[in-house]
Amino acid sequence: MYYVGVDIGGTFTDCVLMDQEGNHRTAKTLSTKDDPVSGVLAGLGLLAETVGIDVPTLLKETVRFGHGTTIGTNAVLERGGARVGLVATAGHGDALAMMRGAGRVAGRSIEDVFSVHGSRLPAPLIVPGAVVEVHERVDVRGKVVVELDVDAAAERIGRMIAEYELDSVAIALLWSFANPAHEKALAQAVSGVFVSRSSAVSPRLGEYERVVATVLNGYVGPACSRYLGDLESRLATPLLVMQSNGGVLPASTATPLGIIDSGPAGGLTGVAALAGAYGHDHVVATDMGGTSFDLGLVIDGKPVVAQEHVIDQYTYRLPHLDVRSVACGGGSIAWIDAATGGLRVGPASAGADPGPACYGRGGVAPTVTDADVVLGLLRPESFLDGRMPLDRDAAVAAVGSLATRLDLTVEETAAGIVRINNMRAATVVRQQTLERGHDPRDFALYAYGGAGPVHAFGYAAESGVREVVIPLGNGASTLSAYGIASGDIVLHRELERSLSAPFDDVALATSVDVLRDAALADLGATAVAGDPRVEIDALMRYREQLMHSLEIPVPPLADGATLLADFEKEYVRRYGDGGLSLFQAVEVFALRARVSVPAGIPVARPEHSTCWATRADVYWPGHGWTGTDVYHGGAPAATITGPALVELAHTTVAVPPGATLTAGPLGELRLEGF
Repeated sequence: MYYVGVDIGGTFTDCVLMDQEGNHRTAKTLSTKDDPVSGVLAGLGLLAETVGIDVPTLLKETVRFGHGTTIGTNAVLERGGARVGLVATAGHGDALAMMRGAGRVAGRSIEDVFSVHGSRLPAPLIVPGAVVEVHERVDVRGKVVVELDVDAAAERIGRMIAEYELDSVAIALLWSFANPAHEKALAQAVSGVFVSRSSAVSPRLGEYERVVATVLNGYVGPACSRYLGDLESRLATPLLVMQSNGGVLPASTATPLGIIDSGPAGGLTGVAALAGAYGHDHVVATDMGGTSFDLGLVIDGKPVVAQEHVIDQYTYRLPHLDVRSVACGGGSIAWIDAATGGLRVGPASAGADPGPACYGRGGVAPTVTDADVVLGLLRPESFLDGRMPLDRDAAVAAVGSLATRLDLTVEETAAGIVRINNMRAATVVRQQTLERGHDPRDFALYAYGGAGPVHAFGYAAESGVREVVIPLGNGASTLSAYGIASGDIVLHRELERSLSAPFDDVALATSVDVLRDAALADLGATAVAGDPRVEIDALMRYREQLMHSLEIPVPPLADGATLLADFEKEYVRRYGDGGLSLFQAVEVFALRARVSVPAGIPVARPEHSTCWATRADVYWPGHGWTGTDVYHGGAPAATITGPALVELAHTTVAVPPGATLTAGPLGELRLEGF
């Protein structure tokens, strides 16, 4: 009986297999962008080989198949989604085009924010002109003020679908989260296209963010539905799809919008599952892959959840694990700024095709991976356990093209590329910890993804973290797939409420009961069996405070006085004693329920491997070319002192001079003293 997880990334497709005892196997193959299912099948073939069976037998004996994919993210970023039309309340059809005041710079880098030429509005998500405004009105309390003529509205929507050749319709009416009757009636009257309604996708206050969420769901929905249906059909097995909230849902009930960023969410979910076993309750989770660097936090044993998300400058509200991404992966391209003559890295990436120059697939641009090869941090004959030898000469030629222009040696240029990449990653680490009132020195840093263990010593030292953990050893490069395989069933349900301190315990308890019942009903609709656990947080702030809020767990028996005290305690911890307001009331503006069903999968045991040692010269920044111990296949039982490389099947752990690496009892590798 097997548990399988598959995560499709921008460069590699990662696969994980576990049995009932937690024995853990991994496989890695290049992603196939034109036909993602082929990449999945190739990875499953490699997994099946590790246990001596074929793919049909593997699937027959698999009781849980988890999947994460970038198809939704790619559809938005590459503008390859559906042709969407919008249905809005009369007078509000321009909400998407008007955006918020920061729409031009939302989600942009600081360089673009201060650049007149760099700031721009994003490309539209709906077909220009494909908007129908319907006469109806519901007030803030859910009372119908103006009745909806469903037949007349449906006729106009049908004409819009035909005129603009739409694949999808997004219905976002005012105050629909207070009373969804009008949206439901319109959804039932529309046929032949994918329908997305705001009261189901993002039932939260905030007209613009709710419209964005609804349109995005409709934009990626058809592609996600086709892909998941095709995959389920070709695998002939039910799928559990990773959602951005850190849990999985059956493919038939998963929200397309929730699939966006499912891979990074899987990695953070995997870290949270392992952190307790490793003895850490505060963790910086860092995933450096071929395309991006993803970072999330685990605080007090739980992944941090965010309310808002930005993709291509569009902001929407949906509970999701707070994973921040920057373009500084192994495939990030190094270049010279024509204006300053300075060396830059990213955001452009070589991806999987053609990939870095050293892949030998036609790429010529110098990348971070090419720099690693030049420095000897990656040995060409050992990449992917020897299944994909690298071309060192091509890497030297690519990096050398920059070295000549910079008047540096090839090694100095490669070291500069790696350091710039590490600095960008370290900046994100500091921002995400310090901005939340945390000292990065109080955290362990988990490094995973194919490039994470290679560079962790660099960006950990720059950010001030004292301990690096490579979770699961070789399994670190496929940790997102592990999190997807082992993730709990998770649903979030939110309820808008306006409660002011001092809180009425009866009103608070009533709201909690309403939300709990609704969340359990949502779980029941998925037909998932198991004993559910419900956790409820209050979203709180000072009245008139619009941009900042805190999530405070609702205490047992919904005690309002305790809830208020907990809010003030957390506010002081994050903002200091001077942050408390003596003249503004505290309010609860929404409640959020998290209902989960545990997966019941044991903590993964490491893959069994044999280790043998050799020597090689590696160019370590600040030390130059240095004789370095190389351990192939795994780390020895005894603590090793750098300089050293530990070459695993799918990644390499770099141990700089003076640092130590120790193998833990659960297969993790602990790096200190860097």
